[in-house]
Amino acid sequence: MNERLKVVVLTQNDRFFIPENILKASTVCNILEVVEVNSKSSLNNKLKDYLKWFGVLQVTKMGFVTIWREIQKYTDRLLNYKLYKGTCSVKDVANVIGVPHKVIKNSNSKSFVQHVRDINPDLIISYSAPQIIKAELLGLPKFGVINVHGSLLPDYRGCFPSFWYIYNEEKLGGATVHYMSSKIDDGPILEQESVDISDCKTMFQLMKKTKTLGGELMVKAIQNIERGRVVEKVNDTTQGRYFTWPTVEQARDFRAKGKKLI
Repeated sequence: MNERLKVVVLTQNDRFFIPENILKASTVCNILEVVEVNSKSSLNNKLKDYLKWFGVLQVTKMGFVTIWREIQKYTDRLLNYKLYKGTCSVKDVANVIGVPHKVIKNSNSKSFVQHVRDINPDLIISYSAPQIIKAELLGLPKFGVINVHGSLLPDYRGCFPSFWYIYNEEKLGGATVHYMSSKIDDGPILEQESVDISDCKTMFQLMKKTKTLGGELMVKAIQNIERGRVVEKVNDTTQGRYFTWPTVEQARDFRAKGKKLI
């Protein structure tokens, strides 16, 4: 049997979906550490934008859900992670699987690149890492850097696919695991599956579906890389659509259609 891949996880602060995906990945690889990138692009730092996009009521509702998740987190800690298995935060899931948890501001900084060079991972896996990864870091792991994106690439490349899926009233969504390059949502596709999102009335419901699927696809991708069974599919970025963060007008239209964050 092949020795397990040594993996660094690159992500951002999340309480709801990413910790469970990290836990799943830990069953098929040797995670060396979990790294949170706390940059300006991190969703955790976009409160003003969320207010602009979704309004006070929706953001307040999300706040109450977040507070409840924090209560679950501390309850889980008191019970030695027997209740939620550390899946209420990225830091807690790192504790559960017994690896270091690190918070950085820039994944391309000289100090972090040197740190990755020193620990010498076989692979870096990205769950919603909020920065474009540059060539120096991309070239360090033996098997490169792979990312999970919440759409069916090359369609819905770019920012906030959950918003745009709901905004455009799509019936079919999905997730894609792909090799990362220095361009956004570029690089060959490793795993991809669609999922019915016609019953998703809110972005939160949609993210639960696509991120759960994405976590399962990441596990498959890791296993295939380890076994030397990678089958790449062209990610033709001349096809499909690319989306940026929504404008105030688009966000107003989103709300006028009756669409919701949560």
